[in-house]
Amino acid sequence: MGQAENWQIVPLAEMPAAVETLARWFHREWSGYDGRPVEEIAAQLGGNLDRDRLPITFLAVRHGEILGTVSLDETDLPFHDHLTPWLASLYVVPAARGGGLATALVKHLLAFAEAQGVERVYLWTPGSTALYEKMGWRPLQKAICAGHPVQIMERAV
Repeated sequence: MGQAENWQIVPLAEMPAAVETLARWFHREWSGYDGRPVEEIAAQLGGNLDRDRLPITFLAVRHGEILGTVSLDETDLPFHDHLTPWLASLYVVPAARGGGLATALVKHLLAFAEAQGVERVYLWTPGSTALYEKMGWRPLQKAICAGHPVQIMERAV
């Protein structure tokens, strides 16, 4: 597992039933940063069902199984709405990590952003920046999100 030919990346619009699964993943992974209930996360994801404009969510799928996801949102971090758009909610299921799927999702998102005429994309992360730095992202500033330190990063498309 882990090679590009094992999965495909599609818009969430092709698998709208995945909203509930993603909402549970995001709640489990990041509820300490925004405290939103699963239902609120699902409602927000329901607004990402486009195929060609923001906000948009992409899924990495293998044989109908969702292995990972990433979104491109207009806003993602309170008090930083002047920065837009944001790579958000990059998540790969634990069993699929380490095989290049996160990198493929980020590259797909950046290609989509470029096709939309976006010049720069931002993200925030509470953890390691190594994956992003390998892909050309650079630290922009430190911030606090729900009392946790995070790193804001940027990348030209």
